[in-house]
Amino acid sequence: MLRKARLAIVIILALASFAQAQDVGHFDVSLGVAGVFSSKSSANSGTTLNPTNSGALLATFRFRFNRMHSLEANLAHTMNSQVFLLSPNNFRAQTGITEFSGAYVFSPFQTARVEPFLFGGAGALRFNPGNTSIDGFQAAFGATQQTSLAFLYGAGADYRLWRVLALRLQYRGLIYKAPDFNLQNLFTGARGHMAEPSVGIVFKF
Repeated sequence: MLRKARLAIVIILALASFAQAQDVGHFDVSLGVAGVFSSKSSANSGTTLNPTNSGALLATFRFRFNRMHSLEANLAHTMNSQVFLLSPNNFRAQTGITEFSGAYVFSPFQTARVEPFLFGGAGALRFNPGNTSIDGFQAAFGATQQTSLAFLYGAGADYRLWRVLALRLQYRGLIYKAPDFNLQNLFTGARGHMAEPSVGIVFKF
């Protein structure tokens, strides 16, 4: 799955290069931070996954075909705990989550200072478990790395601070298959959702 996500990003960048040959475009690079608020998911079997909230680092490269249409590639990382409630026990895995994604961006209009935008795309989330515990006591329960395909959507706006510098405020949402770290007893089969309000600095070229 991760290879497919990387391939999708490569294709997006290749299309951007092709488009540059057809029209004069511009690009920007942004670095930002986000709050990550994950939804709870559960299965009919009684297993409930309740991830903790966290913060994330986000880097984005955006190529502009023209004023209205762009493509972007994203790389993000966060650390949280994936907590599985399986009565009478709870299983906790401290987890690094890396996002690889690409999206189409639509900017309906611009003013001298503000440029709003909408975006939608896809990618992958790689869940890499670290320390694990059962009922608060450190213990190994066989959690292994897992990758889930994800759908990305959101909206935001760039506020120009200077000629090549802008402030980016946005809301990002990621829908994905909830991880189980390849353990049948932790399987929920549910969809997870991460809400990510973010702020960042944009360098426009």
